[in-house]
Amino acid sequence: MIRLLQPHIPWLIGFLLTVNLYLVPSMAASPRATDLGGLICGIWILMRLAQGRQPMGPVVLMGLVCILPLGWFVASILGGDRNTTFQTLRWLLAAPTALAMLALIHRPDQQRRFAWGLVVGAGVGVMGIIMQWLGLESLLQKVGLSSSQSAYYHYVYLTVRIPGLHGQHNASSTVISLAVPAVLYLYFRWRCSVFVVLATLVGFLVALHLTSTRSPLVVAIPALIYAFIAAREVGRGVVIGTVLLAILVPLVVIYGPPGGWSRWSDTGAIEANLGERLSSNQGALELTFKHPQGSGVTQGKARLFDASGSGATHNAFLQAAIHLGAPLGLAIFAALIALALRGLAGRDDPLFLPGLLAVQTLGVFMFEEHLNNPTFIVLTCWFLISVIRSGKSPADDSSDSPT
Repeated sequence: MIRLLQPHIPWLIGFLLTVNLYLVPSMAASPRATDLGGLICGIWILMRLAQGRQPMGPVVLMGLVCILPLGWFVASILGGDRNTTFQTLRWLLAAPTALAMLALIHRPDQQRRFAWGLVVGAGVGVMGIIMQWLGLESLLQKVGLSSSQSAYYHYVYLTVRIPGLHGQHNASSTVISLAVPAVLYLYFRWRCSVFVVLATLVGFLVALHLTSTRSPLVVAIPALIYAFIAAREVGRGVVIGTVLLAILVPLVVIYGPPGGWSRWSDTGAIEANLGERLSSNQGALELTFKHPQGSGVTQGKARLFDASGSGATHNAFLQAAIHLGAPLGLAIFAALIALALRGLAGRDDPLFLPGLLAVQTLGVFMFEEHLNNPTFIVLTCWFLISVIRSGKSPADDSSDSPT
């Protein structure tokens, strides 16, 4: 039975990363599918270690990554800081998942299934946003696709920002944006048509419109350019470029960008938003130098508010630095840069997909504190240990060749 399911596990991982089910939707801090997955993966990794089948290099590296989260986990329990406890526990549960992903998502057929899982999961995320917009929130909660804590109190120009399956507009739209590098990987590996790419991008734009978010779209553009350069597939690049110019550009001209033209042309609001972000970034940098060991979640937010007037860093790298320690924030930034550079080796390189996802993640991390989201904690742990992966292509799957 397990052998029959094993080929589908990469798809399931990709799907659950994007559709991270709430196991107890009525709880204020509901466990998520990734939490349960971390426990299962932890048992599996221990079994592999006992059988001598688990390489020690990734385990040692993951152990080093977890030193700061583990230290803050213990300190938060002793100090009664529940916010830090929950946040660091997510890191500790993400570690075995990342080790499992390194073992299960490296061959072309496995990466293809993982990418499809991300794309299909993002499609479910778009449908969830549409259902919330139609007033079907209660139905989503019954099946664990939303929780009682979904934030319906954020507005733009008197219009509610739909929270999506991850409970908050920025979080949900950013998770959906992972479908962009995933579908580009499939397209340049000859595993989907240009129409699938187009459908994915249209769904992505619908999600951005209903959540009224901008940063994932801004980041998706350089990710698209990166895919063209890294894939070295001029013919398919020209095809998709032509289709996008012929269909998406007229749609934007006629109907406007996601959120409407007012959202993108209100210079006063943009300047105020930019000023708040620069102030919080500066305050977070100062705190990072003053407290390189981190401050925990609760105290970190309080210190940042005193320094900048905002409790949010608006930057995931600085978030990791002031909450859990500067070495972790710097390691995450370095790992994403390294993966992005190594992913340029070409579409047949095993780091092409991690590189694409790293570029998208690197960009969105510059805008928001996405390390509150267990999806991105898992992906970040995977990125941190993927940098040790060999650039040599593993046993190839001939079915990924052009047909």
